[in-house]
Amino acid sequence: MVAHNDVLAAFRHQVDWCEQLGSAFTARLLRILADDIEAGGPVAALISGFDEEPVAAALALRVAGAFHARALEEADARLVALYDKAATDGGVHVGDMEMRSILLDDLVGASEHYQTYLKSAPQTNEVGRSAVLMAGYLMIADRFSLPLDIAEIGASAGLNLGFDQFSYRLGVLETGTSGSSVRLAPVWTGGTPPSACVSVRHRRGCDIAPMDASDARDRLRLQSYVWPDQPERLARLRGALQIARELAISVERMSADVFVEDVLSQRQPGAVQVIAHTIMWQYMPEPMRGHIARMIEVAGASANEEAPLAWLRFEPLDVKDVPTLSLTMWPGGDRQDLAQAHPHGREVNWVARPTGPSGKSGRDVS
Repeated sequence: MVAHNDVLAAFRHQVDWCEQLGSAFTARLLRILADDIEAGGPVAALISGFDEEPVAAALALRVAGAFHARALEEADARLVALYDKAATDGGVHVGDMEMRSILLDDLVGASEHYQTYLKSAPQTNEVGRSAVLMAGYLMIADRFSLPLDIAEIGASAGLNLGFDQFSYRLGVLETGTSGSSVRLAPVWTGGTPPSACVSVRHRRGCDIAPMDASDARDRLRLQSYVWPDQPERLARLRGALQIARELAISVERMSADVFVEDVLSQRQPGAVQVIAHTIMWQYMPEPMRGHIARMIEVAGASANEEAPLAWLRFEPLDVKDVPTLSLTMWPGGDRQDLAQAHPHGREVNWVARPTGPSGKSGRDVS
């Protein structure tokens, strides 16, 4: 059993992160739940048997997701009304006592739902990260002028594998699929990625616990982990879920190291083989990270212009750092840090060296 103080610290830590990432409602919800844990109330009883490290296991987000799922299912009228207000005004007109009553009454009345929700780790499959990845894919396409074979590790439901079906405004660059139901336009500073034709020949993804965009329960679960006072994230998630269903994207249940080995063994000329991942590297054991890196580097040594290799990752360089978009391409094997960005892709600072004969990266369409 996890120590009481460790659980409280994990909830308080997540409160801080929610505030920093722009979700005042979820921060407030978790603060109310933390107070109940401290008082030994129903939330304390709910998590009393939880035996994983609470920060690493994202315990607070599991609990928050369980409440949002109940609201999305319209299981309780008072909870639905609270979450509707969260989406429109952040729930600021609902007092803490009333909010506490709504939450705890539903928890007590639907305890089996909440216990079940604690058994699985959150998966957000954040679609906004595709804006960051797209900038990297533009760099790859500009370098090789070949289609891409995308292999994403930690792909969840594979929503970011449908990136080429989204539309983008990356600084002054308009790209992607015009008129898409998913439109990504992050706040952009710094330079601009190159204008290039990005086409996908093959797309594959793996996850140790994959989600299925065609399964209604998985779609509900993914939506439940989106913070309710960020309705734009929920809208683009729903759009990406529909695109994933149209593309029939299926994510393989496989460990990352086995997946990468399989992908690299099946490389075919005529496309750039891309290994991609976002905000998942730190959660893998160090030996597995080292093994994957070595496999990619060995494969890179045999890459050529007809069968290039690229490693694109959007990860913190250190767990406390803002995530960095990094790219290594073979032949050559030189690594370049392209951008620093918000974990959800909300803001991007492009720092890559300019490319092209004009000395500028990209094209001005404004």
